Amino acid sequence: MFECLVSLGSNLGDRRTLLVDAARRLAAHADVVDFRASRLYTTPPIGGPGGQEPFLNAVAAFRTPAAARDVLGWLQEIEQELGRQRKIRWDARSIDLDVVLYGDLTGGGSDLIVPHPRYTARLFVLLPACDVVPQWQDPRFGWTIERLTQHLQAAAPSLALVGGDVAVRNRLSQQVAEQLGIRWFAAPTLPATAALTANAPAHSGQYAGGTASELNIDVANDERWIAAAAPPLPSTAAGFDSGRNRWPRLVVRLQQTDAEHRWPAPHQIWPRGGDWPEYRLEIDDRQWALQELVSAFDSLQCSVEPASEDGNWYVE
Repeated sequence: MFECLVSLGSNLGDRRTLLVDAARRLAAHADVVDFRASRLYTTPPIGGPGGQEPFLNAVAAFRTPAAARDVLGWLQEIEQELGRQRKIRWDARSIDLDVVLYGDLTGGGSDLIVPHPRYTARLFVLLPACDVVPQWQDPRFGWTIERLTQHLQAAAPSLALVGGDVAVRNRLSQQVAEQLGIRWFAAPTLPATAALTANAPAHSGQYAGGTASELNIDVANDERWIAAAAPPLPSTAAGFDSGRNRWPRLVVRLQQTDAEHRWPAPHQIWPRGGDWPEYRLEIDDRQWALQELVSAFDSLQCSVEPASEDGNWYVE
């Protein structure tokens, strides 16, 4: 049996009825065991065209012997049965179902990636998840859902970009800062000749090489910011003051994707060894990537208000 976490959302039509119908169909599946749902939550629409209604969101956890791709197939069938039409990313949708976590599986293919690449930036997924599986751990960096949620809420939203081309990271950081009116920090300039360790560039800090230690984030605790590199991050094994705003809420790992297959190889998606929360962002479409980063700032600390007393809203 595998432990699975899925998200449910709707902001079009009779939202509650649609979510109830989706939850009941999923809970009744022959390969779904120990189904439990979070409370319903009301959240604002983030990104996409204007004029959208607020979302109703929830998550559900269950055990299953089925493969992750089979679970995705069930969710897509339910979406189609309930009238979901996939047209514009971030557009209003009658029903939106996603696989968030599936055991310790990391990686994926052309139409499925787990953990969900950007769930770590979505408070409207994390807060409901705290209702049902607060102690589940992200298999990449080992933090529990509860700890990650508290970390995001402890200081103002902030992001540090890693991976890809330095010029791209600088440009994206500057564009996000200009759109949101926030501070940004450029990536430190690498030395002309980088030191070598075992025939590979020596690293200063966990995420960035060269002179990354020169990146000093000095901001107020309520100040939003974005950096084109990650500053030296504290060891999370020994504990640290999560409320200090000198460290990013999330590290954003940029990835140029394969145009034909959309997702790159799993080992490129989630490199092992990090212990800081992050999410992955495709940058083959720069304008889309820019809007994703802008939306992330809203998602990190958006309003998430309970809309039901408990997780029995789908029970007859």
